[in-house]
Amino acid sequence: MGLSLSRLPEPTNIKELIKQIREGLGKGDNIDYDSQAVWSLNRLPKYLWNGWKDELQSMGVNWQSFLRILKLHTIDAIEWALRGTITWEEFLDRVSRSIEHYEVKKVEK
Repeated sequence: MGLSLSRLPEPTNIKELIKQIREGLGKGDNIDYDSQAVWSLNRLPKYLWNGWKDELQSMGVNWQSFLRILKLHTIDAIEWALRGTITWEEFLDRVSRSIEHYEVKKVEK
């Protein structure tokens, strides 16, 4: 197995935007606000898609499938952008493993 999606540079501008949006939503721990912040304007999904589009499409992954897989990693995006508990590389690894898992399973059927 071993999916090798390109390593994309960390989008620090998107990370900062997510933090700003989250601050504007209110104080305290709130999963709805955290989730809303990381998904705001679809900036993170668009960045990843634009960087991986050719690779993903060659594997048969379309935008809709990609979003469904990425949605599974909302908490990882929160941990990367808002909490700083995982690195960008860890985030990419987790997303890549899910893409590999779901797309390999689909091809095996």
